[in-house]
Amino acid sequence: MAGNRSLKLITYTNELDWQRGITLQIIDELKREAEVSEFQTLVVPGGTTPGPIFEKLSTGCLDWSKVIVIPSDERCVPLNTARSNYNLIKQTLLKNNASSAEIISLYKENWKASHFHQLEQKLASVLPVSVCILGMGEDLHTASLFPNSPDLDTALSAHSSHAVRVSVPNQPEERITLSFNVLVQAQHIHVIFKGKTKKQNLMQSFRSENPRNAPILYFAKKATFHCLD
Repeated sequence: MAGNRSLKLITYTNELDWQRGITLQIIDELKREAEVSEFQTLVVPGGTTPGPIFEKLSTGCLDWSKVIVIPSDERCVPLNTARSNYNLIKQTLLKNNASSAEIISLYKENWKASHFHQLEQKLASVLPVSVCILGMGEDLHTASLFPNSPDLDTALSAHSSHAVRVSVPNQPEERITLSFNVLVQAQHIHVIFKGKTKKQNLMQSFRSENPRNAPILYFAKKATFHCLD
């Protein structure tokens, strides 16, 4: 395991070490937050990468009844389908010790304006985020902050709502993402990803210092990046 001084990058060569290292940090941070707050808000990504980490997290020894889980983003699809982050998180994280945690869905079917207002109120009541886990794509998007999205500037705006509905070119569904302000104000931020290609893309973009084309870089000053080579 090697560190990169400029980017707070930790590189793991063994998957079990990657899973264990991330899990232990998150459990420790949630426990420390529990000492100073009545509840802890945990933001987590969708996708297949975090599944093994969620499995380990679900057995963590802490009072999960005081943990509120929020997807970092969501596709506008039925919540019981395979492409729903809410569904994936429920299946992989909210079990074992973590079965008592609460989860907030960002999306409701048959969406109405009143639902979005209710979501904003609910999110406001559980902020700031205690621990935020973010994924990262090869294009260096995170949550649903995509470099080619026409709604990226809205999601990045200091005046945005807590959750923003966005469209992404060449993607089959609209999405809802937590705004940059919500994500970046988390007490602790971890970016988890696998593969040399993503790592190479990250380092090249970091040197170019052009976050508009690589939204994950907006979190570079605060986040710890965990790469499995």
